[in-house]
Amino acid sequence: MTIQLTFPEGCALVAGGAGSVGAGVTRTLAQAGLHVTFTYLSNSARAERLAEQMRDEGLDVRARQMDLRDAASIDAALAFAQANGGRLHTVACASGAPVPFDNLADFDIAAVEDFFSADGMANYRLVNRAVPVLRSGGGGSITLCTTIALYRVIAYDGISPFSKGAVEALVRQIAWEEARHGIRCNAVPISWVESETAHYDGQLESMPSPRRERVIALMTQIKEMLRMPGPARPDEAGALFAFLASDQARFITGQSIAIDGGATL
Repeated sequence: MTIQLTFPEGCALVAGGAGSVGAGVTRTLAQAGLHVTFTYLSNSARAERLAEQMRDEGLDVRARQMDLRDAASIDAALAFAQANGGRLHTVACASGAPVPFDNLADFDIAAVEDFFSADGMANYRLVNRAVPVLRSGGGGSITLCTTIALYRVIAYDGISPFSKGAVEALVRQIAWEEARHGIRCNAVPISWVESETAHYDGQLESMPSPRRERVIALMTQIKEMLRMPGPARPDEAGALFAFLASDQARFITGQSIAIDGGATL
């Protein structure tokens, strides 16, 4: 017997769909037959190349600029997705703000406030604008990306779980409050996801010090924590996001399900 994920008729919005995880989520949802709009912040050329590549594969995918710091920009992206794909029933945030690496107590307070605005509050803005749309359409699914650093302390990575802890609290509260509207909400903590064509070593070479040394330290720690060979592929991350959005996951809400190769054991 073949088991196939099924979804309501309509569309999905993937925030941050041009990154490694986001591209995997976008492609997997589109392969499942959904009309998918993925968003990007600034690199329009990269996003349009990715959208064109997926359309060449026969997938119904569109790219749209969106700024998660701006509620009006989110509203415009939600409207764009529905105008092109029908009823919105799936919303995913598959990325986060670029993480500055340092000891948590050594950050400038204003820098931490800026990071919270671009990360934790960005997720809240997306949920705040998406929930009324999902309510009006009869329900749906929200899946937000968090981090395994919520469960295992990782060197120089303290600011990320400081913010993502708020995101996981948001997931639980929305799941509890919005279940009566048929809305589910889950989190996917991410460890190490990288495409086969990524050249991370080359990126490290161009990083300034001390960021380079800190990234090497935390990546070494993550690799040592893994119990399964890594990294995870973008399509594997996409498969988890797609399952959580599917009809087959209708009884799963308020959960945090990591794709981490056993790193948090």
